[in-house]
Amino acid sequence: MGVRAVTVDSGDWDMHVDVGTASSGWMVRNATDLASSLAAFFKDLGAVGDRVTVVTVSEFGRRVQENANQGLDHGWGNVMFVAGAGVKGGRYYGTWPGLQNTLDADLPVTTDYRSVLAEVVSSRMGVSTAQVFPGFQRERVGVMLGQ
Repeated sequence: MGVRAVTVDSGDWDMHVDVGTASSGWMVRNATDLASSLAAFFKDLGAVGDRVTVVTVSEFGRRVQENANQGLDHGWGNVMFVAGAGVKGGRYYGTWPGLQNTLDADLPVTTDYRSVLAEVVSSRMGVSTAQVFPGFQRERVGVMLGQ
């Protein structure tokens, strides 16, 4: 079809109140929905799935400590999931800062999301970092084969 990139929004992750517990609630429902949706997507793709790379990213992180409303306020640190074709999967990439010494219960950013996206577009589309993020100097993350 000639499609090279698609973006999709998934659910409401703005959980300032009543995030739930480790076994039930808003966060568990959203995480389950995301995982089920990705599994169904790759199942529907069948053999074509060997040519598809999926990246999940949010525009903000969440603090690690609940607020007074049993929710989580906006934070800096975040997570990305990368799956599918060309991905060196099955492991964590980046630096885990730990949960101690956080500023306002906020995890610091350890990897610029543009470095991850730059590796994906470079390895999967043959596009240079400068074309996608002019003036940005990426750090090597290593999430993609050959990067």
